[in-house]
Amino acid sequence: MRAIGRCLLTLVLPVAAVVPLSLGTAAVAHAEANGVAATPPMGWSSWSYLRSDPTEAKIEAEAKAMQTSGLVAHGYTYVNLDDFWYLNPSTTVDGYGRWVPDSTKFPDGMAAVSSYVHGLGEKFGMYLTPGIPVAAYQQNSPIEGTSYHAQDIVSDTTDYETNYNYGSGSMYYIDYNKNPAAAQAYLNSWADELASWGVDYLKIDGVGDGDIPDIEHWSQALQQTGRPIYLGLSNNLDPKNGSLWKQYANGWRISGDIECYCGTNGSSYPLTDWSNVASRFSIVPKWIAYAGPGGWNDLDSLEVGNGSNDGLTTDERRTQLTFWAIEGAPLLLGTDLTNLDSGDLSLLTNSNVIAVDQAGNPARPVDQLSQQQVWYAANADGSYTVGLFNLGSSSATVTAHFPDLGFSGSADVQDVWSNSDLGTSSGGFSATLNPHASRLLRITPGTGDGFTTMHYNVVNVSSGQYLDVSGASAADGAGIVQQPADGAADQQWQLAPAGNGSYRVANVGSGKLVNIPGPTTASGTQLIQYHDDHGSNSQWQIAPTGSGTYTITSRYDGQNIGTSGSSVVQEPSSAATTQQWKLVPVPAAGTQYKLVNGATDGRMDVNGDSTADGADILQWQDNGQSDQLWTFDLQSDGSYTIVNAHSGKLLNIPGPTTAEGTQLIQYHDDGGSNSRWTLVDAGPNLVQFKSVYDGDLVDLDNSSLSNGAAVLQWPSDSGSNQTWTLVQ
Repeated sequence: MRAIGRCLLTLVLPVAAVVPLSLGTAAVAHAEANGVAATPPMGWSSWSYLRSDPTEAKIEAEAKAMQTSGLVAHGYTYVNLDDFWYLNPSTTVDGYGRWVPDSTKFPDGMAAVSSYVHGLGEKFGMYLTPGIPVAAYQQNSPIEGTSYHAQDIVSDTTDYETNYNYGSGSMYYIDYNKNPAAAQAYLNSWADELASWGVDYLKIDGVGDGDIPDIEHWSQALQQTGRPIYLGLSNNLDPKNGSLWKQYANGWRISGDIECYCGTNGSSYPLTDWSNVASRFSIVPKWIAYAGPGGWNDLDSLEVGNGSNDGLTTDERRTQLTFWAIEGAPLLLGTDLTNLDSGDLSLLTNSNVIAVDQAGNPARPVDQLSQQQVWYAANADGSYTVGLFNLGSSSATVTAHFPDLGFSGSADVQDVWSNSDLGTSSGGFSATLNPHASRLLRITPGTGDGFTTMHYNVVNVSSGQYLDVSGASAADGAGIVQQPADGAADQQWQLAPAGNGSYRVANVGSGKLVNIPGPTTASGTQLIQYHDDHGSNSQWQIAPTGSGTYTITSRYDGQNIGTSGSSVVQEPSSAATTQQWKLVPVPAAGTQYKLVNGATDGRMDVNGDSTADGADILQWQDNGQSDQLWTFDLQSDGSYTIVNAHSGKLLNIPGPTTAEGTQLIQYHDDGGSNSRWTLVDAGPNLVQFKSVYDGDLVDLDNSSLSNGAAVLQWPSDSGSNQTWTLVQ
């Protein structure tokens, strides 16, 4: 029986070979516009090591050590004071209902600590939890600068916000509908106090789905101070609200605490363990779409710095830093900076690895089902940042197959950690890794190598005509035009990732890219095709309009691809249908594809490599076998049969039945509509397979990350597990 509870798509980036934006109907997430977090923050946080005993002296000692160790010179700047700095809010508040610093721990006050930190060339961060103190309500504290009081913004005194220090019972929920002006004024007063202390970073902890109004109003409160303050959210947030977290905050914890809490006799050591680090590998993919300038996926503290006290082996420490870096995650150290291990310090100050992190170009996995994983991100200069990870408990070889990354041919391979050239590899690169070890690579394809991403017709919504190259030319400078469909290769295009959610729009016939000549910002300029010179004038953002179509926007000047007569031109963005385009998937005849699931990166597979009618279709990790390869045969009605390369049998709904949840099988071609499928665009480099027989979609059971999970039919539910990538 099919389990209840589906994994719904929420701008989740699917899969192997490409970095798509989203399903065509998903909303675009806009970054918090407060002028901070252009790159992921770097620094230190008190929780992992100091935990419940931060003091003024300890914070200042860590800040000083961050400077003298050379970490500040390498970009580590934030010194963030976490929990346990304040008195119990159920009993003690200041004159305006806000938390009161614990003067036994911070005798000179927060402004003095902040001033000390700033004097070292660093930034100062603090910590809060949502809501209003119980004591403020009980005393009906005035709200600073207004005639309002605490009781004007609380409606329920039986329910409490999360507070980890003093527990449930210390903070009430704020009712933002009861008196909106009063509620905002209360947060403004708190934000103004933080700004007066010189706070540069605010962590709000205990945030859940019910706290979205708090974060929205805290965002407004911080912005009205006029001081740039990074807003970070914690913890273990839900990706279904990722677009909202991105809109109102600069960072958000995607998982629970990294700390293992496994020390004895009150010791913070060991700080973490391998299982807590490894757990991030299966959590990150749901969040990749949200990370970018202005807001970052927070994988929690980086527990590298105290040698064996980190709780990780040397290989595991390097792996943690490698993974955090390729995800563009905040690098906020949780270790004791006054007792740095020299080997760990060399890891933390590797400029090449820091540069990967600060590029803010999150990598995605090729195959989540395997313990030997490859993660990659395409870069604007044509290279790929690639991480090889052995998550298993014994030594193993990990291979990056270049077609899985999006290109074919040979490539130059460089080791990022050692800044050494590893030579040229053809078709892929392999490394044998110790348990929990990793490699960080920069892979640059050779000149003229082809892309392996899906083929499309790109169709103008207004005219119904196809994006085309004038005269089917292969020459640089040939004009881009729109023409009636003719089935030729110059009307087929590939969307090759170019980093940070952008694409190269490459012509299948010529291999050249859609390009703004010059480049110029002149509206009405006819676009041309040109070889890839890695300029932003040949890189494009492909954004869904919400109606199954897309706008294609230049990274160079922000103008859209539109039409003027037969010419395809750039012009300022408008709602005109001449600037809207459909992506029509066109599988290449005879090409054998891996069919990779959008939620898990697992491959569509025939159970047991069987050639028999009735063999089950399931998901399996990439094994290089022919039963994971499929061809698409176009039928006279425009549908396709999906044919297994090993058995020659077709993807089929048994019975046939319309029962949802029926596991699919392979079966010989009996001409039935239950083995005919239409390809439905589901976002750049993603498709859905829709049954001609009953309209259901090919689905992976509950987005399972297990080998052997059933591939079945299910009604459309917008899940990323109903999307697939065709990988050559």
